[in-house]
Amino acid sequence: MKTIAKVRTPESAFNNLTDYPFSPNYIELKGEIRMHYLDEGSEHEKTIFLLHGQPSWSYLYRKMIPQLVTAGYRVIAPDLIGFGKSDKPLDSENITYQNEVDWMSEFVEKLNITNAAAFMQDWGGMIGLRVLANRPQWLDRLIVANTALAEVKGLTKFIMPRMLKLLAAKSGKPTVMDFEKNKNYGNWAAYFRHSEKLEIGKLMQVLTTRKLSQAEMDAYDAPFPNNTFYAAPRKMPEIVASDLTQVNADWKKLKQWNKPVLTLFSDNDPFLADQGYDKKFQKNFSGAKGQPHITVSNASHFLQEDQNEELVTRILGWLEQTNY
Repeated sequence: MKTIAKVRTPESAFNNLTDYPFSPNYIELKGEIRMHYLDEGSEHEKTIFLLHGQPSWSYLYRKMIPQLVTAGYRVIAPDLIGFGKSDKPLDSENITYQNEVDWMSEFVEKLNITNAAAFMQDWGGMIGLRVLANRPQWLDRLIVANTALAEVKGLTKFIMPRMLKLLAAKSGKPTVMDFEKNKNYGNWAAYFRHSEKLEIGKLMQVLTTRKLSQAEMDAYDAPFPNNTFYAAPRKMPEIVASDLTQVNADWKKLKQWNKPVLTLFSDNDPFLADQGYDKKFQKNFSGAKGQPHITVSNASHFLQEDQNEELVTRILGWLEQTNY
């Protein structure tokens, strides 16, 4: 296997981040690439994994982590490869859906934690669910929020990737302002493909209902000092409809997983609200039947920023209710 060329964001880029007092932890994957993760409350017996998506990182969970630890849980929040404090491949060809699943799978395997709980959002769900499909003993409880996992067959399986590529091509070279005016997949993918400078903090603000401070937006920019570090955020929007054959196979496995599942989707997510993705999870997971699924009010795509206290309250109440 060809060695992955990568860069590592200098630790100085993360100095004095607001509300992020956590100690870093690192784990080597495939003997060549380093993943960063937070591990708080390790004295507690029960564990909750928090999985982020694109273009965020574990900073997204900074307000939820202390609340969950105080409630008596060990909390593990990894940074996807290419994001946060994790290593960043230089070549976008290394950023594939399968590679991200393989890296997260190895991370879970090396930690050797089973029967945990997990909160998955955005790519955190797309990746984490496939890890769960092949490691069903990893989790006993699952919360999915503002995420989706394709299950498409027949002609749609061949049309979907081409349609998404066409939508991005038709969007030209949008700015953050263009995306704010028209929050759709085409503008999202085209922005990441073409922008010379990625303004991650501003994009996070566009996809939240709460006003972020300049320091918070700067924290979202911190992992990407310049375009040398952009391979993962550039590539991820383009691969949402990749690996469809394997995803279908993983869905088949997931439908056999019968542990409790809760959906917490936002009312103002421009990508996923009112699209039926939460209902799909409720239908396909037998453990989702009869659970207290809700739509989180006044929250956009990054609901961890908008309603962290409500999320924690719902998660803790549900874990207690299901005797976790």
